[in-house]
Amino acid sequence: MAIATMASVGSLLFGLLSAVFWVVSAVVKAPPPPELEGKPDGSYWGGNVLNGGDLYGTLRAQSRWNSRAAFAASAAVMLQIAAGLL
Repeated sequence: MAIATMASVGSLLFGLLSAVFWVVSAVVKAPPPPELEGKPDGSYWGGNVLNGGDLYGTLRAQSRWNSRAAFAASAAVMLQIAAGLL
């Protein structure tokens, strides 16, 4: 298999991985602290509950998955450039 073809296949795989990471980022939800479980949405002394999850924990989880997706997308682009130059 030629190096350019391997770079193209790698780009495809990293692009797919990036898409998966971004979908996970869109649906991830951190559970609320045990003392707030089952409470309605709102601000409490122990944290903020939004859509049944901990707001700040969910934001942290989304940030981690978005970072992974961005790195995978940048690897896909770099491999596309390499495939075009080879």
